[in-house]
Amino acid sequence: MSAITGRTFSVVALGCRTNHYEADAVVSMLERRGALFTPYPGSPDIVFLFTCSVTSVADAKTRKLLRRARRANPSAVIVACGCSAQELDDEELSRLGVDIVVGNRMKQEIPDALEGWFEAPVRAGVLSLRADDVSENKQWDELFLDRPRIGTRAFVKVQDGCSRSCSYCAVPRLRGAQTSRAPADVREEVSRVIASGCVEVLLTGIHLGGYEFGGTNLAGLIDLVSSIPGLARLRLGSIEPFAVGGDLLRAMKESPVFCRHLHIPLQSGDDSVLRMMRRGYDSADFSRIVGSVRRTLGDDVHLSTDLIAGFPGETDEAFGRSLGLLESAGFGRVHVFPFSPRAGTDAASMERRPGQQAVRERVSRAVALSERLLSGYASRWIGRSDTALVEKSERGLASGWTTHYIRVYVKAGKNFVGREILINPKSEIRGILLTEGIEPLDIVDFSHE
Repeated sequence: MSAITGRTFSVVALGCRTNHYEADAVVSMLERRGALFTPYPGSPDIVFLFTCSVTSVADAKTRKLLRRARRANPSAVIVACGCSAQELDDEELSRLGVDIVVGNRMKQEIPDALEGWFEAPVRAGVLSLRADDVSENKQWDELFLDRPRIGTRAFVKVQDGCSRSCSYCAVPRLRGAQTSRAPADVREEVSRVIASGCVEVLLTGIHLGGYEFGGTNLAGLIDLVSSIPGLARLRLGSIEPFAVGGDLLRAMKESPVFCRHLHIPLQSGDDSVLRMMRRGYDSADFSRIVGSVRRTLGDDVHLSTDLIAGFPGETDEAFGRSLGLLESAGFGRVHVFPFSPRAGTDAASMERRPGQQAVRERVSRAVALSERLLSGYASRWIGRSDTALVEKSERGLASGWTTHYIRVYVKAGKNFVGREILINPKSEIRGILLTEGIEPLDIVDFSHE
């Protein structure tokens, strides 16, 4: 019998969809050894935190959650994984209450590490499973998901790491070198996920557009996954602008299951700021890419993006150009971030950073524009049909995402969770954004996922 058989564990995942995939896959691995997954918070024997270090705010949240987990579970084994865990030193991890730290490209070792932890007669300090320099590591972390447990759709990681050098980003240093997963393994995992009853899959990675394995690029992978019987909906995670080309757009258009939504990070709409960011494109390039997407996938395609406010050297005029590009590109959802200097990046030492008050005002303006853009995009669906995948149901209201990535609330019971339902103005189950009449129980939610 395994040393972790019968032990309970909980998982908290911060940050990107790749983190969420890895959390779900670790749940799969531990359940196969007899451990019992339980929702967080609670009183589990083991608590996992999949950490994020994309901003200083994310790092601070990681520390806060680790302290909270230790206070709430004084006798539990606390396991920190992921990007923040990759570079925190053992002394600080110990102060935060961490027992085991697992870096990137090492998560496949988690079950054996826990076995050893519970079998060891004496434990001294933090058990650390981390590569000395993960930035050069091209190893694929052999995780495997059999079914989604944290949500009703499945995130499937097909790519990891990034070899680009955006001036503000610490991810290449923390996540490792760019590497991709074998198409046959992707097909096997997606097939197993579908067999479990899941109808929607989202392909994810750190630099997803850089997927390449044995001559198969991301377009070829979309072709492959789209042909798997039983798959109803296929999405992509965030994809960089320079990866959106003709072959990829062709694959999206020809796929019978690809949902008409793309998240393409802009970061800034000002050419001088983009050069300092080392993004590899300018505003005109980005506008051309958006035009190609709309010509290929149709004007109803939902485009979402990221924007950094307050990057060093950004003037009021430069920020205004960013807002102008957001509007002219016709984005729906916009994720707005204040600039966060990351230690070890070139941007951390750049001068002419805007003042905090100016950054707060820019963030506020961008968020207000984001809400208006999303409301405008969603309103085009009033009175039209679409399908929605129900993710949860509470007090008679089920909520989920349409194929075009608009959150809707419908009157439905718990038996609809995990199902794809047709919403149209004449159906008894009415989508809130798809009808003119707003009833007392109806809710319109434009919040970010």
